[in-house]
Amino acid sequence: MLTILNNMLNKAEQWGYRLENTNPCRAVRRNRRRKCERFLSHAELARLGVVLAAQRAGEDRLKAVMASAVTLLLLTGCRSGEVANLQWPDVKGNRLKLRDSKTGPRTVWLGDEARAVIAALPRQRNVPWLFWNPTLRKPVLRLSNNWPAIRDRAELRGVRLHDLRHTFASHAAMNKETLPMIGRLLGHRSTQSTSRYAHLDDEHVLDAAEQIGAAIERMIA
Repeated sequence: MLTILNNMLNKAEQWGYRLENTNPCRAVRRNRRRKCERFLSHAELARLGVVLAAQRAGEDRLKAVMASAVTLLLLTGCRSGEVANLQWPDVKGNRLKLRDSKTGPRTVWLGDEARAVIAALPRQRNVPWLFWNPTLRKPVLRLSNNWPAIRDRAELRGVRLHDLRHTFASHAAMNKETLPMIGRLLGHRSTQSTSRYAHLDDEHVLDAAEQIGAAIERMIA
């Protein structure tokens, strides 16, 4: 509520309805935010991959569409709403041109695997959406409704759909990508936002500590 009110009063200042620098929300101390550091390990990703592959190859067309959408979330780090609202004109070769997102229009770059997922989607005549419910004949706009069934089959208790975005960023960090690069892939405006998403597992932290210690030891020996 504080964030919403703060944004409203900032807009009021920008539009001339309030004097500049008079937003009282600036003086309010925020509650400590709950840290969400959940991302999928290699083993968890493997289990999820098996479930998604089986569902994409199954006879149930809606389940196949949902599995493709979740796979695209994993491969791009997009928000669920960004993927759910995708339309075919948004697909431009090796990139997605998002008309709108949390931070405004942006480009999402597609690797070979992500392009293959999109290429395998069935296209319906006069239907612009990528993810279409063939039974209800309307777009699938809430991926979270079908996520619990996929999550439970993969034995990923408590994992949220948004944690797939954390997973994308964390594995990018573990593969030595920089925060600015990860932020660009996620569509963040600042590296401060990116740092909340890019987590490292204990193995990678230990490996970094050993490398730094070894480098220092060589210099002082």
